Amino acid sequence: MNLDNFLEIIQVQRHDFLNHLQVISGLLQLNKIERAREYIGQVSMEIAQSSKTARIKIPEVTLALLTCLNEAAKCQVEVELTINSNFAGCRVPGYAVGEAIEYSVNCAFEAMSSPEVKGRNLEIVFNESDKKYTCRILFPEPPQSDMRLFEDRLVFAGELLSPFGGRVNLAIANSGIEIFLYFPRKESNNG
Repeated sequence: MNLDNFLEIIQVQRHDFLNHLQVISGLLQLNKIERAREYIGQVSMEIAQSSKTARIKIPEVTLALLTCLNEAAKCQVEVELTINSNFAGCRVPGYAVGEAIEYSVNCAFEAMSSPEVKGRNLEIVFNESDKKYTCRILFPEPPQSDMRLFEDRLVFAGELLSPFGGRVNLAIANSGIEIFLYFPRKESNNG
């Protein structure tokens, strides 16, 4: 996890907050009360999206997701984040989980950097089952992509996870490319 990324996120959030206050103030000064309400609603939805990152109980994953949202804004990619698990019982150390997720998301951003990519949407879903936690990353398939190069890039994420029993899989579906990251649960000691 890169401390520079964390500092950049803080700077961007501070800048955005001050900008939002200026816009709201301007709308109120122009007596555009209804438009100010709409804008506040829009900003509230954006903040709610980034607030979801704190549901994960692994700080490195929260930082990776905040970095993802920051990069998405730069790349004009819309992110839909669904968190159905807090990963509290994950066996994989936080640094490896966060780095594997961040690396996989960066691979997705790279694949979407082509101007031919339509629908610049990235969906990230966190789930759990009895034995594992999963992170599913879904994004549009770039035209004329060489999937072997993409798979080779994801080897690094797999190498991060494999010593702890985790793994990475890649699939192509009708809706695009899916990266699946699997993280085993800690074994419970039921006396």
